[in-house]
Amino acid sequence: MFSQLWQKLKELIYKLTNKSIEQALHIQPTISGEMTDAIDLWTAMYKNKAPWLKEGTLAKPETVRSLKLPVKIARLKAELCTLEMKSEITGETSEEVITDEATGLEYTTRKAAESKRADFLNERYQKTIIDNIRIQLDYGLARGGLVIKPYVVGGTIEMDYVQADGFYPIAFSASGRMSEAAFVQKIVNKNETYSRLEYHKLNDNNSVTIINKAFKSTNTTSTDNLGSEIPLNSVPEWADLEPETTITGVDRLMFAYFKPPIANTIDEYSPLGVSVFADAVEHIQDADELYSSLLWEFKGGEMAVDVDRDAMKYQQTDDGAEYPIMDKHQSRLYRRIDVDTNDLYSVFAPALRDASYLNGLNEVLRTIEDDCLLSRGTISDPNIQARTASEIIATEQRSHVATAQLQKALQKTLEDVVYIMDALTTLYNLAPVGKYEVSFEWKDSAKADDETLLGEQTTLMNNGVTSKVEFRQKYFGETEEQAIHALAKVRAYNEYEAQSEIEEGIE
Repeated sequence: MFSQLWQKLKELIYKLTNKSIEQALHIQPTISGEMTDAIDLWTAMYKNKAPWLKEGTLAKPETVRSLKLPVKIARLKAELCTLEMKSEITGETSEEVITDEATGLEYTTRKAAESKRADFLNERYQKTIIDNIRIQLDYGLARGGLVIKPYVVGGTIEMDYVQADGFYPIAFSASGRMSEAAFVQKIVNKNETYSRLEYHKLNDNNSVTIINKAFKSTNTTSTDNLGSEIPLNSVPEWADLEPETTITGVDRLMFAYFKPPIANTIDEYSPLGVSVFADAVEHIQDADELYSSLLWEFKGGEMAVDVDRDAMKYQQTDDGAEYPIMDKHQSRLYRRIDVDTNDLYSVFAPALRDASYLNGLNEVLRTIEDDCLLSRGTISDPNIQARTASEIIATEQRSHVATAQLQKALQKTLEDVVYIMDALTTLYNLAPVGKYEVSFEWKDSAKADDETLLGEQTTLMNNGVTSKVEFRQKYFGETEEQAIHALAKVRAYNEYEAQSEIEEGIE
C-alpha cells in the first residue's frame, strides 16, 4: 500500500485536463479553467518564463528581460515566515512542583513526559519537515498551494511535497477542507507512457478511501491523455500497490494542504489558494518592461564615433574580404559609415535618461510592494523612504500582519502533517503507542532588531498597556504558561533576597 508510493526515482507529476480526470474516476472536478490558467501563469513567472519575456529578433528587435520579482517575492515571504521558526514534538506535558535547593522555595513548571512515540515522530518531523520547510514553502507561496504527503517506506516515514501544479483537487467540505483529490505519477519508457492515478476520498464514517488506477499510452508528449487502463501489477514500480484500500479511524485525508491566506480574486468561488504575487502580475510585467527599457537606454546611449569608410585602414584576408584594422576597444567605439559632409567623423554621445527610467521603475516596484503586502524598501530603492512617518509605520505593520497570517496557516498545516504521521505510525506499528504534543515558536522577524523590539515592549509595559507576562511572551518567545512560571520564579528569588537582607540587618 503506502510503502511503495512516491519511491525510487523523481518522477514527473503532470496535471490532467478536467475531461481525463472525469472519465477516469467518474467524478466532477471543482477546479475551474481560470484557476488552471492562473496556476500555469504563476508557475511560468516563477520559472522566469513569463509570456511577455522575449529576445529581440531582426523582425522584432524589442527584448524584454526579467527582474525575477516572483522568485524574490516568494523567497522573501518564505524567509520572513520561517526565519526563526521553532517546532518540535514532545511527550505530553504536565505541571510539576520543583523546590529550589538554594532558597527552599517552590515553584511550578511544566515537564514533558518520556514517550517513544513522540521521540520517533519528532526525529522524522525534524528531518523531513523542519529541515526542508523554507524551500518547499517558497514553491508553495509562488504557485498558490502546497501538499505535504507523509508515506511509509523501509519502516520509517518520509515526505512527498507536491506543488499546486502537481495535484488535482476535486472536492472541498463546507469549511474549506479538501475532501477529495487526485495525484498523477507518470513513467515514460521509450515509446510508451505509464500513468498511475491515485485518488483520495474522505468518507463520512471517519475513514479514507484510496484508489489506484494504472494506464498505458503510446503518446509520450501529451500530458492530458491517460490512455487505456491496465492492471497495476503490470508495471513493476506499482506491483505492490493495492487497487483500493480504506484507512479507518481518521478524520482527514492522508495529506496536508497549505494555501496562502489571501483572497482568491481569480475565482472567488474556488477554495484553492493563490500565489503571493497574484495581485501584482500586471505590475510585474510593467517592471520587466521598464527594466528592459532602462537596459536599452544604457546600451543605445553608449558613446560611438561614426567614421567615414575612407578614413580607416584595412587589411585583406585570403578570401579577398577587407576588414578595418582595430583592436577590441576600437571596434566597439568606431562605426563605419558613408559621411556626406567634409568631416571624416562625428561623435555619437547622447545624454542618458536613466534617472527618469529609474524613478519610474522604482514607483512600479513600490506599487508591487503594496500589492504583495511588503514594507517599503523591500524590493524598491531603500534609500527612498515612505513620504510620512505614518506611512512607514503602516507599511511595516502590513508586512508584519501578513507574515503572522502565513505563520498561522503554516502551523495549521503542520499540525495536520503530524496527525497523519501519528496515524501512519499506528497503522504500520512503527513505534509504541503514546501521547504527544506539538509546540511552535514564531519570532517577529519583521522587526528591525531585538533592541527595537525591547524598547517598544518596555515602553508599553511601563505605561500599563501590556503586562509582564505579555512582555516575556513577546521578547523571549515564551508561551503564556512559561511566562507565568518564569515570573513566579523571579518573584520567589526577589522575596528570598529581600528576606535575607532583612535578617542580615537584624543581626
